[in-house]
Amino acid sequence: MTNSIVTFLEGRKQKPLKEGKKSAEEIESDYSVLVWVANAAQRAPQLSLVSHPAKFSHPDARTSPILFSTARKADGLLRSGNAHAGHDVVGNAAALDVYTFLSLSLDDGQTVLQHFEAQTDHLKRLLGADADSFQAWRKSFLQIKTNAEGNKTHPNVKQVYFPVEQGYHLLSVLYPSGLMTEHRERLKRMKPYALEVKEARTAKKQQLFHPQGYAEITGTLIQHFGGTKPQNVSKLNSNNGGEAWLLPCFPPELDLLRPALPQKDFFTTLRLDEESKALFKAFRDLLVAGNNNTDITRQGFLQWRDQLLVQLFDWILLKASAIQNYQGGWSEAKAYNLSLEHQVWLDQKQFSKRAEQGWQPAIAQQMVGWLARRHNRMIKGHPLAAYLELGKEEKDEFYALAVQCLAEMEDGR
Repeated sequence: MTNSIVTFLEGRKQKPLKEGKKSAEEIESDYSVLVWVANAAQRAPQLSLVSHPAKFSHPDARTSPILFSTARKADGLLRSGNAHAGHDVVGNAAALDVYTFLSLSLDDGQTVLQHFEAQTDHLKRLLGADADSFQAWRKSFLQIKTNAEGNKTHPNVKQVYFPVEQGYHLLSVLYPSGLMTEHRERLKRMKPYALEVKEARTAKKQQLFHPQGYAEITGTLIQHFGGTKPQNVSKLNSNNGGEAWLLPCFPPELDLLRPALPQKDFFTTLRLDEESKALFKAFRDLLVAGNNNTDITRQGFLQWRDQLLVQLFDWILLKASAIQNYQGGWSEAKAYNLSLEHQVWLDQKQFSKRAEQGWQPAIAQQMVGWLARRHNRMIKGHPLAAYLELGKEEKDEFYALAVQCLAEMEDGR
């Protein structure tokens, strides 16, 4: 059976052995189980086990140590108990190795600290200590979990006045370092360099199935705590290199390019986005090329023109689908005065009337009309404006394509 404590101390003494500041005999004595653990017990009161370290708010913040723990509860809330957030430790950075020792996992999966709490014979045998020494060490080590008397906050901690019935409670807002660490670890597992993600990405490139798949989080930021000495903030902060990863958390923004529910005419609500602007530019450039007859045949010109028209009509229909996803019946409200064909096209509640109404030709005609008006407005001032302008003849040609796109969209519904 492996003695985890001996293995831990073997690792600890390698650095002083390499430095050679002491003789090997002195180092072997200092890192023997009885001597080192006795020394660690003396330093243990310099540390406090916490769940919400105050120094994340400010390095000079001095509050009573807060050690909060709660059981997991299936209530859907994000809190320490539901995220399996671990505890943290604060205090003298030079004594953090004491907490590392107490966190060692023994053969049964329990930590050294848990064995001290339970006063197990197993830990006594691993330490090789007599009963009096074991009890003295236990008392010192368990002070790491003892909160100071009373709850003391500090001016450097963020304060929030929270309204209650008779006034306000002044709350001190503290960082849950366990949750922050768990959050960081989960994001690390989603990063492109994580092994599982690499395998899933490779499978995607090769169009192969992967049982796990992967997800991506964009727009993350890194917040630093502790500067060049993250260990002065807390143990977990030191483990994380002083980094915490932040997700974007902005208030909702109105999508100005998404059509609002039209009161009279859907097409008056349309706003061009980058995609549609690029399509209109390509359409205009094609007409200019056709006029100059530069390396383009009539057949090729018509083929490319129709492809661009189909993309523009599809863009219109995609915008319309956003309206169609609203809860049915909205067009019946007093604020709306839509034509019958617009109601049947856009309002889910009116979809049942589609077979009765000849709405598609009217909508196709309006799609062509909107496209022509928008194009003609965009070419004003162009040297070839007279040639590029779309008139009745072109609209009649485009109409058949608009009907086709509209029918295909409905067939796919």
